[in-house]
Amino acid sequence: QVSQYYSIERGRNSLEARASSFFCERKGMTTNLHRNLAALPFYFTITTTPDNMLLEALEKEGKEPLVERYHFNGDNPDIVNMGTEKKPLLFYLYGAMAEPGSLLLTENDLLDFLVALISEKRPLPDIILSELHDEHKSFLFLGFGFRHWYLRLLLHVLQGRSKGSHSFAMEQFMPENSEELQRTIFFYKKSDYKINIFKGELNHFAEQLREKYIAQVSKNGTNGNGTKQVLDRNAPEVFICHASEDKDYAASLYKTLADAGIRPWLDKENLRGGDDWNKQIEKTIQKIDYFVVLQSKALANKQVGYVNREINSALDRMKEFRRGSPFIIPVKIEECPLLEDVHDLQTIDLTDRSNVRELTSTIKRDFAQRRR
Repeated sequence: QVSQYYSIERGRNSLEARASSFFCERKGMTTNLHRNLAALPFYFTITTTPDNMLLEALEKEGKEPLVERYHFNGDNPDIVNMGTEKKPLLFYLYGAMAEPGSLLLTENDLLDFLVALISEKRPLPDIILSELHDEHKSFLFLGFGFRHWYLRLLLHVLQGRSKGSHSFAMEQFMPENSEELQRTIFFYKKSDYKINIFKGELNHFAEQLREKYIAQVSKNGTNGNGTKQVLDRNAPEVFICHASEDKDYAASLYKTLADAGIRPWLDKENLRGGDDWNKQIEKTIQKIDYFVVLQSKALANKQVGYVNREINSALDRMKEFRRGSPFIIPVKIEECPLLEDVHDLQTIDLTDRSNVRELTSTIKRDFAQRRR
């Protein structure tokens, strides 16, 4: 309504200029939420925000997104190619910043948008509708805003009520809106839409989803598209030392290192049934190239435990290396006191997981120097 008033007072062109300026100031920005979502194997995403944060995150993840948009008051593409995991389709439903006239900025724009869809005056591309109408596919809605009447109408137009599979929605309600949340959940529970709505913090949910995906991929031994991952035997081998409480994080890091072309070693992944645990780990520490220690509160509190034996073995092995040459690499995964034995070593801060490239580049750079 504020935008509606501004448009009446200053004109549509002025409103578009303000919107363009706002998003241009944030060009190149992204968030942990977008980075976590970009790491997942989605081949098709519809966004209702005109910013490029997800696009930036996808590109930083090494993907090549296909970008299309809907124009409620203009021409729309006749043919759109569906995406793949490597080249996901990112569809801007409410318009794109590259074409300010396509943006839904005012209440009148929203009404015109709904009329265009309902009347099929400007239909969505066939391949988009085909995906949305596929009764065997499930969808994940994040912050969609199901409590708004116009979004319920939009859902009805886009998806219908003939879904054979359930979809899931994560809504981030404020505490004072708990009654509204319950009413929304009740409405969809009693409806034919087959959407399960949950309350939660979107950043936390996306991070957990990414961790579970990476853990599953690591468990299956695949690279994310179902094919077996093959690593160069000449690549650096890295031992991941962790407290048992941090096993999920270790599994996630295992996958990240493998994707970066590094050979990770993790007890859960590399030890087989019947192996002599003590002997195998001691043998491994004597031959690996780097020993990464996941610094956490759990590890700091481990006065007794096998993880301390691993660290002591690595400290003994470190004596073979020239002073200053990184062998043990402490990695801080949360705010915690650092282990005294490795306190003087250069620590890499991974409390922000987007910094993982600092770890991989450090390993690769030093390993290249060793082989000269």
